[in-house]
Order: sequence, then structure tokens, then C-alpha cells
Amino acid sequence: MKISAMKPAVLKVLLAVLILTPGIPAWSQACQTRDEIPQQTRAGMEGAAQQVYLQASQGDVNALRSNAISSLQSNFSGIAGAVNDNKAAFGGTPQLRTSFLLDTGPTPNQEGTYYCGVFGTTGLGANGAEFAIPGLPVGRYAIVIQDFVGGKGPYALTTIFQDMNGWKLAGLYIRPESAMGHDGLWYLTRARDFKSKGQNHNAWFYYVTSWDLLAPVTFMDTTLLSKITQESGGIQPKDVPSGGAPAKFTANGKTYSITDMSAYPNGNNFDLTIKYSVPSAVDFNATQADARNLANALVAQHPELKDIFHNIWAHAVDPNGTDVVGLVNLKPSARP
Repeated sequence: MKISAMKPAVLKVLLAVLILTPGIPAWSQACQTRDEIPQQTRAGMEGAAQQVYLQASQGDVNALRSNAISSLQSNFSGIAGAVNDNKAAFGGTPQLRTSFLLDTGPTPNQEGTYYCGVFGTTGLGANGAEFAIPGLPVGRYAIVIQDFVGGKGPYALTTIFQDMNGWKLAGLYIRPESAMGHDGLWYLTRARDFKSKGQNHNAWFYYVTSWDLLAPVTFMDTTLLSKITQESGGIQPKDVPSGGAPAKFTANGKTYSITDMSAYPNGNNFDLTIKYSVPSAVDFNATQADARNLANALVAQHPELKDIFHNIWAHAVDPNGTDVVGLVNLKPSARP
């Protein structure tokens, strides 16, 4: 599992919600939280979600496809891959976390930002949520979030349905809720500890890990997720890329153009991956040595990285897509 950046910009799934509150434009969309959904409707959508869990846990991709909306049936490889990749994760009885019901109205919000639940002067309420889905088609949708503990620890299963005279599958997401035996709240506590010590690199990667483990889907925001984003906003290191723009890192008289720097839980290790651009990677040995030099220089400038990471994988990528990896093993005496 690669830890992703918080709230990615590209959100291509079906979901949006809106609550009409003071200060929010009065669009025609409407959203109901689980407590507001009529009992019969709630039972139908949650029953459909339970059926999806059963089919996914059995690896029955054909059954999932047969009850999907037509546009998803013709492009089902993403969901089939998610189900097959997570076979070992399933197990046990799923526990319902929450559900939402939305109606886009005749004119969906093209900006793609919608709110559900109480949204006041202090922000989202305890049971509220914000979703970002640009260009949601007209329709009525349901989203159901379930938690389960199987062979690989706790996971979240999020299912999205469209009302097509019955609930038809429109999206499915399976995400781990722990990494190396720790949940998102554990990483959040450690992130705050690192921040208080001025160790911004360690704090940043733990904040991102925390957000990733606590978010059932990447297009959803809650009070807690928003707080994590706000806390981490001022400490992102300058050599960590953001917003799709590369970051510059200078060491040993050379400036590197880093395109990605991400945490990577790898078995019992917590590894760091770096991708950077090079004009050419034809000379494998020289390029690999350069990649290792970058990794070593990063650690030399930020020795705190040795406290949390076991390995650094530096990827030198040229315009042709050739990827040469330089590995540096940090071998920390203990992981916090």
C-alpha cells in the first residue's frame, strides 16, 4: 500500500452531497445522513451493500458486474482488480459504519463540492461529511461504508449505488485501516509528536499516513480529516512535491527535480520512495549510483528520516520512462 497525498485532485467516482444551511448556496441537491434516511430506503441500500460484501469476499466478480450500472459493466476491470487484489483481506462479519443518500436534483453542482449533515460556522458537524465529485450526472445515489477485520487486519469497504429502479453498483473501494499494526489515530499522535520536535519530514509522512488510513475514500472529508489537513498544511517540506509540480533538492553541487516522495509500508518496514527526473538512464550503473547519492544526501540533510524509515528507494526516471532504482538501507535500531 502506497501512502497517497491527502485529498487528491482527480476524483472520478460517483458521489456528491449537499445540506442547505445558512451561508451555503441554495442548490437543488439534497443529502440525508443515515439517521435521516427513511427506514425502508435505508434497509434497501444497506442490504445491497451487505450483498456486495458477501460477493466480494467470495471473489464473485461476475455477480458484482451483473448488478452494476451499464457504464460500469463495460469497464469493470478496476473493481475486478480491487476485489482480486484484496482476497486475503476479506473475512469476518462486516460492521456498518454509516450511509448517505443523495439526490442531485435536475441540475447537479458542476463545481463538485457538496456537504452532508450539519455545516455551521465552526465547520462540519460530528456526523457530517464533505465530498468532491465534479460533474456528477443527474440521479439519486447511496453510499454505504462498512468496516471488517480479515486476514490482513482492519479494512473499510465503501460501496456506491445508483437508484435504477433498484440499487445498482456504481463504485467500490477497499482500503486498509492500519499499517504495520497501527491505525490512523496512532500515526496522528506520532505526527503531532514529531511536529512538536520540529521534525517536519517525519511529521509530514505520518500525517499523510494517518489521513490515508482514516479516510474510507479519498474524495471524502470529515471533521477529523479536515483537522489533519489543517495541522499538516504548514509543515510540508519544500523537497516534497505538491500540486503536481516537481520539488527541487540540492546536494553535492547538483540540483535534483523530484517528482514524487511517498511513504510505503512494506511488510514490517516503513520505506520511502523517491522519483526524480534525469535526462537519460541509458548508463545503468552511473544512474543507479546517482540515485543512491540522492538518497544518501537526503538522509544527510534530514537525519530524522532514519528514525522511521528502513529503506529509501530512489527512482531515476528518464523521458522514455526508463526507471533505474537505487536502494539505501537505513536499518534503524527501532521503529517508533
